[in-house]
Amino acid sequence: MKLLKTITLLFIFSTGIYAQTTICPDVEGAEQHPLLSSYKNSCIVGYNVTKFDMVTLPISKITYEGAEKELTVEGKVTDILYGIESSQSTTILEVQRNYEQALKSSGLEIIYSAFGKKGVMNNNSAISREYESIASTEYLGSFKFLKDKDYRLAFNYLGRNKDNELAYFVAQGKRNGIDYTLMLYINYGRGNSELIEDKIFIQAKIIESESMETGQVSILSIDEKIKNEGKEIFHNILFDFGSDKLTENSYDVIKTLSDYLKANPNQEYYIVGHTDNVGSLSANQTLSEKRAKAVSNALTTKYGINESQISAHGVGQLSPLTINTTEEGRALNRRVEIVLK
Repeated sequence: MKLLKTITLLFIFSTGIYAQTTICPDVEGAEQHPLLSSYKNSCIVGYNVTKFDMVTLPISKITYEGAEKELTVEGKVTDILYGIESSQSTTILEVQRNYEQALKSSGLEIIYSAFGKKGVMNNNSAISREYESIASTEYLGSFKFLKDKDYRLAFNYLGRNKDNELAYFVAQGKRNGIDYTLMLYINYGRGNSELIEDKIFIQAKIIESESMETGQVSILSIDEKIKNEGKEIFHNILFDFGSDKLTENSYDVIKTLSDYLKANPNQEYYIVGHTDNVGSLSANQTLSEKRAKAVSNALTTKYGINESQISAHGVGQLSPLTINTTEEGRALNRRVEIVLK
């Protein structure tokens, strides 16, 4: 009987250790960003969002004085700390190149990329010393969602890393009226904690800011999009929640749209409403139609556009621009478009 109790206690103890050291599933409260997805055998172990901040990123080799070239951006900042569970068969370079290729495919440009300790920094310098929001123990430990406090040490033992166990790159681009700057810092975990040792960690930092053009729609910008893409997307034609009532700020954009339509009186267009996937398919279809009609009515009754030039339609949630699993994605999918007939 005593032997059975001993075996039972050993089993509970060993499974408890496993539960604490496993990386997956994602930490509660985390969300995937529309630009990124988890690497194979990885999960999110840390997550934090800051509504607005200024971030400086190195875009050349790190020295004791920092980098010779830097990039400073401001906007909403999302930090995601990924851990790769089974990293023995995965290399840092493989992770770096896969993420770079995925971001290039989504329209972003890699503006700086470095591989290996010797490529990222000079001997014994540290990125977190000059750029505290990158890989520092204090910064990672301040995350709102952190699966275990030891994950703040994911980049803490750089001196033990081999040269090929470090990578860093920065990408930039514009998608759907948002300017994105994205940094990935990739490291092979070396340390005294079972949570860290022999695992790959990735700190992703995404800064997103509204494009200067977004709030300053012009006839020329609409004309350029129509000529090149056959449509223009408006994220700043907004409605009250769950309603087809236009917000007051939307009328400035609709006025500019009416000026464009008056400048092209012989061309016909569709006004198309889109929603996210919150709610039923039929309800979203109806709401998108009502919102398109609200814009069309404003154009005809308030700004004198001929009814024969435009027709309103809704497609509900059936044509998303990006994923609907995050608030950022849902916000991008709620939109109005003008489409060339």
